[in-house]
Amino acid sequence: MFEGKGDPVFDEIRALFPIPSLTMHFVMSAESGVTSFAEMEGKTILLGSGSFGAREGAKYLGLFGLEDKVTIADSELSNAVNALKNGQIDGFVTAGSFPAPNVIEAAASTGVTVLSLNDEQIKTSKRTRLTIPAGTYTGQTNDITTTSLPVVAYSTTKMDDDAAYTLTKTFWETRENMAKDAPWWAGVSVDMLRNITTQIHPGAIRYYKEIGVALNADHM
Repeated sequence: MFEGKGDPVFDEIRALFPIPSLTMHFVMSAESGVTSFAEMEGKTILLGSGSFGAREGAKYLGLFGLEDKVTIADSELSNAVNALKNGQIDGFVTAGSFPAPNVIEAAASTGVTVLSLNDEQIKTSKRTRLTIPAGTYTGQTNDITTTSLPVVAYSTTKMDDDAAYTLTKTFWETRENMAKDAPWWAGVSVDMLRNITTQIHPGAIRYYKEIGVALNADHM
């Protein structure tokens, strides 16, 4: 979609640090009994419309052979939790930072199973693997393996090295405190630097070297 829309200034973009990824959640009511994608056949699923999660959810249904085997509810994602409680739908798809507020509410109020993807499904999706740790949601006793769209804070070469260093250092040193107010910050770790496929700002690189984080050649 970006063919012919390049610009030399794009080459000056530099990464600083990862921020919470858009994380895919396939949320099924406990009452539905669904614990795998194959078992979604014949169920009613709410995708919403116009969002990354809706588009990605529809894509996965097609990739996993479910496109014509589930009923897509004609409703917005904002109605998902109430519709699940009332038995109007069997599940919904949402994408956002985890723990996702609507999944928290659904898990606490009605009981849900958030589906895991297997290795082949993750490979087919062409997205980034992400693990939602056990205990993130009420009743979740095991890790959830899902996919995500990594999100990164960027600057450009116009930012001087000291500013990039200070901004990056401040982010990592305050991340834990931020997570006390907004728990999705706890899902960000230095391991997520491997998801960055562009060059990292030299000032940020200085900080990562200070704390002993290994970077790859693409980051330099």
